[in-house]
Amino acid sequence: MNSRWLNALLSMPLFIHWILVIASLVIPSLCFGQPTTNSLSSLAELTKPAKKIPFKTVIEATTGHRVLDLDTNNAAHAELQSKLLKAARLAGERASREGIVAARPNEAGNYLEPFVRAALKECGVEARIPRTTQNRAQSTGYPDIEITLPTPCYLELKTYNAKTVNTTQRSFYYSPSATPKVTRDALHLLLAFELTKIDRGGKSVFVPTHWKLVSLSALEVDLKFEFNQSNRGLYGDTNATLSEGPVRLERD
Repeated sequence: MNSRWLNALLSMPLFIHWILVIASLVIPSLCFGQPTTNSLSSLAELTKPAKKIPFKTVIEATTGHRVLDLDTNNAAHAELQSKLLKAARLAGERASREGIVAARPNEAGNYLEPFVRAALKECGVEARIPRTTQNRAQSTGYPDIEITLPTPCYLELKTYNAKTVNTTQRSFYYSPSATPKVTRDALHLLLAFELTKIDRGGKSVFVPTHWKLVSLSALEVDLKFEFNQSNRGLYGDTNATLSEGPVRLERD
């Protein structure tokens, strides 16, 4: 564990609390094969969400790298921001002109990414699919784009609907990984496009009508644990299957 990661962790009483909770839950089960009263209490603690955790602290604790503040008095930062604003306008205009055919707004957001990548390149911004700590390009998960200029920057892409923009609907997610995609200190920005569904040429298409460039350095996030299992764990355990059989059509 490097010293920066450790220092970040020690400065986070909330994260230490959760680590202790998890440890008190897992260790008794490993040693004795069944949960104790204390571990059951710890399990109950996991169901209590934590609110308003600084995103920059989460990133530093889970990756060992800092989220830098965008400083418009810094010439390199100002130049990058100017290029990103130009790329946002260009990508939005082209996507609006062409229209995006998709069943759902979330799918339309995926089709916007090529427009953004092409616009970034045209505006002189070198960008790529982020590479993990194992040097593997990975498109899924946060962040979507890594900008590899002298001013490093991670860019997340989002779409939103004007009707839900001021609601409490969750739309931003970050899941810690053993091989994170954040591998250096950098700016963390989010480029979002408002999408509207219109009829064009007899078919429904999504078009961007507005865009926002957002800094994530002051973002606060909530923590909510989730219990999950894979298909193999759910359906592959023959000891847990009570009964099964093929579906047959009954003959008249």
